[in-house]
Amino acid sequence: MNHYMNGKTILFYGIPAYGHIHSNLYLTKRLCEKGFRIIYYSLPPFREVIEGNGCEYRPYPLGHSAFDPTDGEKLLKLYRLLLHYTQEMLPKLLNQAGKEAPRALIFDSLALWGRAAGQLLQIPSFAFYSIAAVDWQSGKGLAAYAAGFSRGFLRYAAEVSPALKLRRQLKTSYGLKKLGLLPVLMNKGDYNLCGFSREFQPGGRGFGPEYLFLGPLSVHRTVTEKNAFACPRKPFYYISLGTIFNRNQQLLEAVIEQLGSRPGETTPMVILIWDRTKDKMPVSFPENFIVRPFVNQNEILKHASLFITAGGVNSIHEALYFQVPCLLCPQQGEQFLNARQFQRLGFGKILQNPKHLRREAAACMELKTQWNEQKRKKLTAVTLEQTLTLFHETTADNTLERTIS
Repeated sequence: MNHYMNGKTILFYGIPAYGHIHSNLYLTKRLCEKGFRIIYYSLPPFREVIEGNGCEYRPYPLGHSAFDPTDGEKLLKLYRLLLHYTQEMLPKLLNQAGKEAPRALIFDSLALWGRAAGQLLQIPSFAFYSIAAVDWQSGKGLAAYAAGFSRGFLRYAAEVSPALKLRRQLKTSYGLKKLGLLPVLMNKGDYNLCGFSREFQPGGRGFGPEYLFLGPLSVHRTVTEKNAFACPRKPFYYISLGTIFNRNQQLLEAVIEQLGSRPGETTPMVILIWDRTKDKMPVSFPENFIVRPFVNQNEILKHASLFITAGGVNSIHEALYFQVPCLLCPQQGEQFLNARQFQRLGFGKILQNPKHLRREAAACMELKTQWNEQKRKKLTAVTLEQTLTLFHETTADNTLERTIS
């Protein structure tokens, strides 16, 4: 008997970027272990890790080169792209969904096409937030989120006209509503699953019962990446500015100059995530640097003394899980929000001046001697039982018991 006859098929519409995918794979893994069939939409580079966590991989009906919803600092451009991808993919996605007869679906909070599919199929839908959430009705978290995106916002004003045209077309073709900038950038489902703790969420205590805070999940996923080198036995710094915002040349120069080995001094090893194939000019790294385009981050963080990071939700919580202080170098709005939260909580410091990188790194490592261990454990705790029960109840009779007033 196929899965959907038992009400066990769930469609997952992901965002093809490591941070987004890694944040939710432990949830899909647990759902698969409970007997659900998860069909996970993404792109070929992520097939291995998706299947490694128990899901069935399915490619989006767009070519890899045509799909790039990752320019998060250019909000107006991202807004237009999300509308465009929805218009392009929705007919094929709806056709495929009709053949699978899913009883529920999950979509990344950026995946407008997922929210649209749930509404048009009239089945229970769950949004997954890998970034800090905003409750548009109450305004909870809005100020904290918007502050980091204010700089350069109007630089992409030319995106407004084509975005409005796409919005009209989607409304006419499908009757879709809530297609303004804010609802499209943070799509809501019947329930909203947050891959972090309520304590980390700005204004977290004010979010209603439709928001479930699961805790940071990425550290618990099945890891398929392997390191082609052994971690240093002596203290080392780990530096990763993410898969998107990693082209800060000034910071790279400061890292090489200040953290490189010096004659007569004991200098820590440095593991640096950097794709050398994309360098416009060849970069020469010091002898104490191990440079790779990608690593098994959890394995590295088990042994690191300091993590220099852009401040993605997954990365800082993985560091917190392994008790590694973070020197934060945010590059865009969401990362600025995360960095401020992490600094306020006492587990990291925001880099003030790249010219003083060495000094600020040393000060950051001192945080570990004074941080609140009970708070650290609370921020890294994962609670999935309520959510797993909710999925069972939802798919049992294809109705969603709403606790939302």
